[in-house]
This record gives sequence, structure tokens and C-alpha cells, in this order.
Amino acid sequence: MRIHHFFPLISFLFLFSFGYSLNLTLSDYHNPAANHILDAEVVGDVLIVSAMVQGIEFYDISNPGNLNHLTNFNLSGGGWGGTQSNCVRAEGNYAYFTSNNGNGLFVVNISNPSNPQSLGSVSNTSNLLLENLDLEENTLAVCAHSDGVLLFDISNPANPIQTSAIVTNNAWAVALAGGYAYIADDENILIVNVNDIHSPSFINQVQTTNAVKDLVVYNNYLYAALGSDGVDIYDLVDPQNPQYLDNYNTTTMAHRIALSGNKLAVADWDDVEVLEWNGESLNRVGYKNTGNRTMAIAAKEEFIYSAEWASVQVFEFGAIAGPDIDLSTWELNYPYVENGASYSLSLDIINNGNTTLTNTDNYTTNSEFTVINPLTSLNPGETQTVEIIYTASNANASGAYRIYSNDADEPEIICETNGNIDGANIGEPAPDFDLDYMANGTGSFQLSDHLGEIVVIAFFSPG
Repeated sequence: MRIHHFFPLISFLFLFSFGYSLNLTLSDYHNPAANHILDAEVVGDVLIVSAMVQGIEFYDISNPGNLNHLTNFNLSGGGWGGTQSNCVRAEGNYAYFTSNNGNGLFVVNISNPSNPQSLGSVSNTSNLLLENLDLEENTLAVCAHSDGVLLFDISNPANPIQTSAIVTNNAWAVALAGGYAYIADDENILIVNVNDIHSPSFINQVQTTNAVKDLVVYNNYLYAALGSDGVDIYDLVDPQNPQYLDNYNTTTMAHRIALSGNKLAVADWDDVEVLEWNGESLNRVGYKNTGNRTMAIAAKEEFIYSAEWASVQVFEFGAIAGPDIDLSTWELNYPYVENGASYSLSLDIINNGNTTLTNTDNYTTNSEFTVINPLTSLNPGETQTVEIIYTASNANASGAYRIYSNDADEPEIICETNGNIDGANIGEPAPDFDLDYMANGTGSFQLSDHLGEIVVIAFFSPG
């Protein structure tokens, strides 16, 4: 029998220490009606979760560790056919939503969060691709990609009045602080004086190593989420001239960021990470693999709200008294092999807690998947690499690797196992393809013509 090893020499127990506990404990979970979740916002004791499909969710978080669901709300219509909510910012009794399908900027009265009332869309904002937004005092700034950053007077919060627009190439995110707008414009951060919102003035720009996904300003520091390049931090003692201090390269892709006390919570696609500036370097002090696609992040006190593609999880930041289990991946997808042949993949199991993680049972639910080195007990900070071999006997196979332990908040944890997946897996070479252009060009696109380049493929269902 021939065995294909994805990682060489992984069938032994591999232990190492992180040196500290990673301080995130699951507090609550909700699977809402809304899905394709894109943003989250905390205003007072209310959590707002904005989604592209099936509306917007409101939660009472007066007890911040618990998600008390209040209502599901639609800007207009519902499902795919209605207004698709994108990003949200709120203050006081009003929330502002950008829409994902050209329907404009919406104002919602949230004075009764159990019964929010849409006040409709703002004039002259339809047919624009609207993205992230921010507000400070009587100013609202809304990113509109190539149409710049739209500035609104919200001295009457129910009736935003557009005053001007800041020219950009591709405005994706904006942070307002101290009369300045910090704008994510492709691989640049623009600094614009907006003390006079009728006549904003460009001040400076900072070039980054990657496209900027999100920006946060706090306590004279500017944080920038840079996707696969992690998070940068800048000194804003001179707000017109940010000075680069450090970068932390997160595990996957830093997509959205939010303040959590004096720390920074990061929506990192596969996980939630917490970063802290100690005066000399930006360091990771919290981590949790969510098992879902973490799209956005919000926080209240020591609680962090992970807004995922179709779920919401709450994690409490703080020292973990007991053990804390984490997985490096929540699914193992094995490529095609002939019947009788085998393929090996592995996952890391980590104890991020402060006491010993005791395994009470671990097994695969399908006999075509064999655990070579079952999980043993792990001391605080230790990791075990577990190898699981798939031996093909059918066209495909599916199952799960189940782990039971003394982790109080996650006593059972599951990694999916899927055999004979027809397609590319993460970390493997992509199969070549050649597709005809249907629009915006002639001829065809062949993947192998772009070796060494980053290629992003997005699938859409027309109509």
C-alpha cells in the first residue's frame, strides 16, 4: 500500500510551547437567520450584525457575555431580492448602513432596538458601491470606492446632508479622529483634514505593503489591517504624519479590526486574534480558531463578538483558569487517490490554557480515516501534531475526527474529514484551467499564464 504524505515526518508526537496562554474563552454562540454576515457594531448595550442575505440582527448585550437576540430586521425587502446590507456604524439612537447592491446609504432609528425603524435611503447615494463608514461628532464619512469618500453633516442625525467628497482611487475603509480622515485607498493611507467638511484638504499619504482592509485610531495610534500582511501600527503624535512602529503578521488574513479595551481584536478569516502594543512591539496576546469564516469583529469590555459568515460567537478575553483546546484547522480535505491507495494529512491540536488538557476520547467516525498517533494529554502551551491517513475504498468518503476533553467551554470539538475531494486543496498547486471571457475582454484566461502572481477568483450567480 502506497501512502502519500502531505507533510513529511509527521507521524510522531510533536510538542512545543507558545510560552503563554492565549486567553480567549467561548462565552456564547448564535446561529441567526441572517447569513453572508459582513459587519458588526456595538452601540451601548446593543450588538448589530449586518448581513447581505436575510437581514440584520439585533442583540441585547447588557450582559456582554450573552447574546440575547432581539429581532431580525430588513432595510427593505428580504433575501437576495431586497436591499443587501453591508457595513454599519451607529451612535446614540441612529445607525447608518451601506448597502451591497447599489441601493444607497440607509438611516435606521434604533431608539427601540427590538423594533428598529428604517428612515429610508439618503438622497443621491443610490447606484454607488458603498463600503465602510465612520462617524465623529456631526460628521459621517462613507467610502464609495472609485467615487471617493462622501462626507455628510449629521447634526440632524435622522437626515444626513452630503457636503463634499474626497477624491480617491479605491476608498475601502475610513477612520475619523480629531478632525482628520484616515482613508484606506488601495495600498495607501490618505490623511485628509476634515475640520471643514465642506472643503476637505489633502495633507499626506502613507504607503503600505498591501491593500488596506480596515483602519482604527485609538490613543494616538493608528492600526491598519493589511489582509495577508497582518496589522501595522503607526504613531499619531503628529496626526498629519503617521510614523510606522511595527507589524504583526497574523495567521491568515487580517480583514477587520476593532478596539477591545486597550487591545485590538482582529477578524483574521479563520480565527480571532487579539493584539497589544507594549510600547516596543505589537504582540499577539489572544487567539481562537473559530472554525468559521470570521468576517467582522466588535467588542465590549473584555468580550469580543466574532461575526462569521452565518453565525455569531462571543469570546471572553482573560486568563484561562483551566485547559483550552484549539485546532489548526477544522477540516481535512484529501485529494483523489485510487482505491486501495492512501493519503496522509495532519492537524495541530493546541492547549492554550493554564492547566493540563486531558483527552477522554478521540476517534474518526469513518473507518476509511485512521488516526496514526491519537491525542494524548497536553501541558499548557503544548501542541500535538496528529496524523490521519485516508485509505480510499469508494468514490469519496466523509466523516469527522471527534475529540473529547476536559475543556469546560468546548468539551467536544470536531474536525471534518473528506476523502477524494475533486479539486485543489489549500497549500497544493492549483489545477490549470482555460476559460473564455464573457465580458470586459476577448479571448480566454489561462491560469498558467500567471504563475507567480496572486489570482483572485470570485463566483457570482447572475440574476
